[in-house]
Parts: sequence; structure tokens; C-alpha cells
Amino acid sequence: MKTPSAQLFYLIEKMSAAEKRFLKIHFSSAKSHLTELFDFINAQQSYDEKVVKAHFSNSLISKNLKVYKVQLTELILRSQVAYHAKRTVRSQIRILLEEVDILIGQFLVPAAMVRLHKAIEICRKNNETALLVVALQHQFMLERYISRQKTNKPFKGDGNALNKALQTLIQETELVQLVRLLDTSCLNENEKTRSTVIAALNKIPNREEVRTGNNASAFYLAKMEALTTENLPNRIRLQEQIIKRFQAEEYTFTNQKYLYLEMLSDLLDSYVQVVNKTKVEAVISLIGKLFTEENYNAKFLYLPSYIEAKHNFYHGITTCRLSSFGAISGLDPELEIEVDNVFALGFHLFEILSNMTAGESEKVKSLLSVLQTVTKPEHHNENVLLDLIEIIDHYDCDNIRTVNYLLSSFQRKLKRGKAFTPFTVATYDFIKKIVKNPDEKKILTQQFLSEISGFENDSIQNLWLQFQLNDWLDCLLHDVKFSELAYKKSKMNRTQFGDPLSKSFSTQILNK
Repeated sequence: MKTPSAQLFYLIEKMSAAEKRFLKIHFSSAKSHLTELFDFINAQQSYDEKVVKAHFSNSLISKNLKVYKVQLTELILRSQVAYHAKRTVRSQIRILLEEVDILIGQFLVPAAMVRLHKAIEICRKNNETALLVVALQHQFMLERYISRQKTNKPFKGDGNALNKALQTLIQETELVQLVRLLDTSCLNENEKTRSTVIAALNKIPNREEVRTGNNASAFYLAKMEALTTENLPNRIRLQEQIIKRFQAEEYTFTNQKYLYLEMLSDLLDSYVQVVNKTKVEAVISLIGKLFTEENYNAKFLYLPSYIEAKHNFYHGITTCRLSSFGAISGLDPELEIEVDNVFALGFHLFEILSNMTAGESEKVKSLLSVLQTVTKPEHHNENVLLDLIEIIDHYDCDNIRTVNYLLSSFQRKLKRGKAFTPFTVATYDFIKKIVKNPDEKKILTQQFLSEISGFENDSIQNLWLQFQLNDWLDCLLHDVKFSELAYKKSKMNRTQFGDPLSKSFSTQILNK
């Protein structure tokens, strides 16, 4: 998570020249401390608080920098709101509703009603359900005021419309909650959560009517129906239908371009599961094109970049294309590595594994060192997995002395009472055995595979399987160096994503 200072710098860095000019003209003055601070930060290539304090050492800015940074952030946000006023549908509606409040305060009810009707019309046209509820509530209050002033004036407040808007808003909120649950279950393959979502979907009234609509509820329902379909070809068919609706501009709601990207990511993941390389390539190209043409925040590439990395590791492809758009920094010393986002962290883990299987040992050690440092405080499970990956890397590089040191370090942690999952303990024990008895490596590996198949709900094992680390065990069984695996995978025709690497090795031998 970015610090307040980093957030301020990022906010200024992302402003266009026109937005900066608007701020200087309408929200600051030449002699303002905030203007001086803005100009100095704007001129920096990267934010450096020490440099800022040194520059303003003889000014109140240096003594009260924290306060001025907060004030400058607020000033920029007010300027941005004013600059983008009426540029978006929501801004138009909110401004109209604010004008209605002002006119009511001045008892100019007819003028207020004109603006209110315009706001209601825009809400309905653009499926802005939440703001439609607010506008219809305003209408009720205004109509009541009019009817109390003029006894012959009929009451026109539309109670049915308000109730319908409220029910739509409630339904949309419930669907968003279910989507969030489903997102989690898809990542962790939690069948219980998936079943909960299916049961909730079955209770939705007028389901067919909701699905064929053009609002956010229609999209969320269609997305969840696709993701809860176990048959992959049917799931892909449903997902492709949703994509076609986006491309035909049939959906009308706020932030639809981001949800279109989200849907493309879901489809990309399905294509990965059925190992359709051609379709995977097409979606990656389309997402790349969108980021070239549209003003997306690069962080929206975390999910598709993670999916691409998963696909590439499975097939032995060593270059990821989507991450080059700037969403994930890798080892770039000028950029902060993002780990708070689960998909960014997943991308980095696949990056490490890809480098390991391509024999890029120095890159592995460099990225491991960085990630072990940044994951230690808040990402315990991922940090434990990184420790296991480190010991695998040293084992594969024949650094047995370092392997023994790391094994001893783990034993010391156990003796001090540090808790580890059963899978973690079993994995360290297995590595200890194959180091001590290298001639029995295959037998010990087969025993270990049989042993760990009995573990359930082990958080580290779930991560181990998510990042396909059984590939390393299959390499041990077939006397294949893990550092040569990327090349070998690139020569294989792998047809089922869920198949173990052993099956691909066996098929390759048979084909020869």
C-alpha cells in the first residue's frame, strides 16, 4: 500500500497538462505555499521527502510538511472534481441534484422540478440505480411540498417507480456481494463457497428477465452463471456471449469498460484451462490493444498478467507480454514491487518459477530476496512458500551446503515453537531425506507424493498446487533438471491443464 506521500506524488504524476493548468488557474495563487509545494513535487522524477524538506528548509512548508501535503491532496481532488464536472454521467446527475437542493432552498420549486426531471431521465437512460433512488426521493419531497401549497395540484410522486428502483438497487448489491464471494472461491477452488453462490442465484426472482437486461445486475448474473458452470466448453460459450454483448455495446452502466476487461480475464482463464493456445493468444492481444487505446489504470492488468504467467509456466514460455504494459514492476529498481494485490504477488511467484525452470539462477535469487523481504510482515503463507522455493532452487543448483543450512534453520524454528502446517513440515522432511539419500530419490519422491495426497485444507499445500510445484517432484521422478524444464515444456504438446507433468513426460517418451 502506498504511503500518503507516495499517493500524493502518484496523484500529481497522473494529472494531465490540462488538469495541472486548471488547478493553477482556478485553485491556487502564485504566492501560495501549496502552489510552491505542488510545483516542486511536480518537477521531481520520484518523490524524495528529504529533498523536499531541504528545499523548503527556510519556509513554513518544511516545519509543517505533513499538514501541507494533506491540504495539497485535498486541493488537487477538489480541482479534479471541478475539472471533470459534467464529463461523466454520474457527475451530471450529482450536479443536477445539488442544483435542485439550492433551488429548493431559494423556494424556486418549478425550476428545481425541471432539473430533477432531467436528472431522473439521465439516471434511467444510463441504469444509474443508486442515484435514481435519490432523485425519486427528491421528487416525492418536492411533490409533497407542491401539494401542500396548492390544494388543487394533484400529487405526481411515482411510488411504484421508487419501489422498483429500490428493489433493483437491493438486487444489484446482493449480486455484487455474490460476485465477490465467487471471485474468492475461484482463486482458492472453494467448492463450499461456490455452492453457496449457486444456491443464492437459484433464489433470484425473474432470473431470465434480469439476465436479458442491460444493467449491472444483468452482467453480474450472467458472469456468475458462467463461472458456476462446471463444464468448461459450456462455461466458455456463456462467457463468449457476455463478451459479444460488451462488444455490441448492449450493456449500459458505469465502469462497464473495466468490467469488460474483467470478463476478458475470466475468458482468458477458461481458455488456459482447456489449453487453447490460439484463443489465449487472441485474448492477450485484445487486452494489449485495449491498454494501448484506452486510458486504463495499469493495475487492472494484475489479473490478466497473472493468468498469462500461469499459462506460460505450464507451456514453458519464458516471456510475459501483458506485464510489459507497466502493471507489474518485476525487478525494475525505479519501481516499487506490488505485493498487496494477490494477483501481482502470484505473477511474481510464477516469474520466479519460470526463471528457475529456464536456468536463470541469478534472477531467481534477486527476486526471491526482494519478495521474501516484502512478504514477511503480512503474507505469511506466501513467505513460507518462498522459503520452500528457495531451498528447491539451491537443491537444483547442487548447493547442498546451503540446503543443509536452510534445513537446520527450519529445525531451529520448530524447536523454538514456531508453528508450521503439516504439509510444510512434511516437505522439509522430504528434502532432508533426498539430500541424505540421493540414490533413493525416486522412491522417496513417490512416497512423498502418496503421503501429501492425504492432506486436506492445508494452506501451504493449496499454494504449492496453485503454483504447480508438483512439477519439481515430477522432475525428480524422471531425472530431469528443474533448470531445464522450460525448454522441455516448450517442446511438449500439453493438452489438458490439469494433467500432471509426469503424464506429459510419459507421453513424450511413448511418442519417441
